[in-house]
Amino acid sequence: MFKVILLILCFGFIIHVTAQSTLPSIKATSTKVDIRVGNDYFSKGGWQLEPNKNPDIFFIGSKWLYDTKKVSFITDIDSLSFNAQPGHKYDFVIMLNENIPCHIQIVTSANPIFLNKKIAVPIFACFAIILILLYWNRNRLNTKLLLGCGYGVTVMFWIMTFISGQIHGNYNHLKNVISELGAIGTKSEFFTSSCLILLSLLSILFSIGFYRVLKMKKLSVIPAVLSFAMPVTLIWAGIFTLGNEFHSATGPLPLLIMLGSLLSYLLWRKNQELLQLRKISLVSFIIMLLILSRFIKPFGMEYEGLVQRFFYAGWTIWTISTSYQLSKK
Repeated sequence: MFKVILLILCFGFIIHVTAQSTLPSIKATSTKVDIRVGNDYFSKGGWQLEPNKNPDIFFIGSKWLYDTKKVSFITDIDSLSFNAQPGHKYDFVIMLNENIPCHIQIVTSANPIFLNKKIAVPIFACFAIILILLYWNRNRLNTKLLLGCGYGVTVMFWIMTFISGQIHGNYNHLKNVISELGAIGTKSEFFTSSCLILLSLLSILFSIGFYRVLKMKKLSVIPAVLSFAMPVTLIWAGIFTLGNEFHSATGPLPLLIMLGSLLSYLLWRKNQELLQLRKISLVSFIIMLLILSRFIKPFGMEYEGLVQRFFYAGWTIWTISTSYQLSKK
């Protein structure tokens, strides 16, 4: 039995050594390495070889790599290239001064689901067709029905959040932000991203109805115009999910929604019919303003999910109240 175990261990060691020896390798006499992604230098002379790291990982974010792209490591005397794809790993060795192995691993970030061409093209083709049909038939659209989409987008948003949390499997609604439900590689990524794109469509329809009523009533349309920030935020989060470099680019847009609820109170003060809606708009703004509690301990440190939900709670109250009050008018 001892001989069998020893034989197995020796066999495993031979396989490990053989696998390492088959890794692509290049030579270098300097610790400085140039790295090129496509035709651009990601790092020119800035990568330092560190033999103690095994492996030394070079990570490429998705903004550099949405499709197959040539990645080259260039030493002072040699070079090696890979046709890297999103969501893959590539191992190789740089022999420093011919006797010091430096194990390198290229790790590429996976793309969000809706940046996959096979999925994105048909989805967004349908989305574009729907928007075109809505524009052509805009005069036939029932304003009450458009405003009713405000109920749909808010209710479905909260349903999506709780279902996605269950699918995710390791999610705390008080501590984790909603973006984590759609993060790249999570179990809930596809469901969350799909729901966000659908919600963005409902949100657009609500904002159109909102704008239409205000224009008809000869009230300031600024709050309705600012409400379009929500569908933009939703569709952006559905496409550029957490883990993608562009995910946070729409960070300031929620401020426009908050401003819209505040301006609803300020700009419609001459209209007594909307007095109740104005009061609710102010309350909604105050609730959304609680998102600033993220700068207060322990909220911003331990309960980021709760802090974020203050904003969505205020947005929900404002949207449902606007849908209800304006439908009556």
